[in-house]
Amino acid sequence: MSMSPMVNLSSKYKEFMFDGTVTLFVGRDRKKMEMHKKLLASISPELDKHVNNNMKEGIEGTIHFPEEGEGMVTLFTEWAYTGEYAIVDNTPPPHAGIQTQVKVNLWPKLRMHLELYVFSDKFNIPTLRLLAKSKFSLAINTVDVTDQVDATSLISMIEYVYDNLPDSDPIPKFLARFASWKWVFLRGRDEFIRLMSTQPEFMKELIVNLAGLGSRPSLS
Repeated sequence: MSMSPMVNLSSKYKEFMFDGTVTLFVGRDRKKMEMHKKLLASISPELDKHVNNNMKEGIEGTIHFPEEGEGMVTLFTEWAYTGEYAIVDNTPPPHAGIQTQVKVNLWPKLRMHLELYVFSDKFNIPTLRLLAKSKFSLAINTVDVTDQVDATSLISMIEYVYDNLPDSDPIPKFLARFASWKWVFLRGRDEFIRLMSTQPEFMKELIVNLAGLGSRPSLS
């Protein structure tokens, strides 16, 4: 009777679990987070250069993300380990006995998807970039611009993407079309006027679409 070959069962995580960690210093407060070194380096060539180099950070096993937020980096690490991320709303519920209906503010979640998108663009992570774009595309379809909070949040989001993404990227172009769709609501607001004066590419895209958008734009 022939012997069956030796079975060697393992986990996909074994590849990096025994290879040590790198310390991430996140945000201006330099909050510390640990992540497996080999996993982080495998995500993209750019991150590999940050992990494996002969500079001070590479020798010490540290990476600094001074402009990135704690929440965004936490979601990035969740994705790195699992291939997915979920934004959890930890906002406390209204006090018991309060009967007034509170409008749910979905803009912070939209902003978080965009921060992940910008991060993945910055460090060349195509898979995460596509995932964040897909989640943003679905989420933006559930919001409207009907009050001051909506207007301020949209304007802030537009400013963020035009500051951090190439003008040719589909998301800045989409948000310019979205703003042109809501032109009547936005046009008289001081912060919107300032946005147009400081972001010429946004203003150009906005004007091009002003006459032709009668319905909600979509992000392809």
